[in-house]
Amino acid sequence: MFEEPAGKPEGMAPAAARRAVAMASIAAVLLGVAACGSDEAAGDEPLSKSQLSRVVLTQGDAPGYKFFDESRAETDHSARADRKACQPIVALAIAPEISAYDKRSARQSIMKSKKPDASYQLILTSVESESAAEDALTDLKSAVSACGSGFNVTYSGQKSKVRRVTADKASYGHSEMNILFEYQMGAKIRYVVMRQGATLIRISAATQNAHEFVAVPKQIIDKQFRKLEKVAK
Repeated sequence: MFEEPAGKPEGMAPAAARRAVAMASIAAVLLGVAACGSDEAAGDEPLSKSQLSRVVLTQGDAPGYKFFDESRAETDHSARADRKACQPIVALAIAPEISAYDKRSARQSIMKSKKPDASYQLILTSVESESAAEDALTDLKSAVSACGSGFNVTYSGQKSKVRRVTADKASYGHSEMNILFEYQMGAKIRYVVMRQGATLIRISAATQNAHEFVAVPKQIIDKQFRKLEKVAK
């Protein structure tokens, strides 16, 4: 298999060959591990801003709904809760763009094509990794538990009182956080926060007068997940 090096005694060839085979085997193992690591990292990478803009639901993706691109709208990145324990709620539900990795986000406003009795807002944001997305949902769950009695939030220079925050047990089948917000003035808004890889998905839902909670259409959630899954493959 291996040619004998010129000028070397014949008896040393087998030993040299064994060492070469051993080194080749070690190199193959190391390269294999590195390759596996690279594959995992690729699936763990955050989507770019252009990828998010292509993968977010748009007009035609969900029959019966109208979509309006709001990705260029101004976002208040200084939104804050008056209690540190409640900040994940602000950063992941109320104003998720402030926690986006490298400001990578896409936003769509949605309403029914006929009899628009409710409005929805879909925001996709990239985070640093899939594990970071998992941690974000864990932090959000803790914040909802800690801030159930409410907190104050400052957004776009306006202070608002969140009177009550509760986790709705109803599930859409995507291990999401389904949160009900009741503001001091009586407005009621639902926020659903989920993840797909290193992408966080937030959808808010409110009736026209926001006097009662309304569900997020499962069709929108499922179609957004399927569109994201295609990018991951």
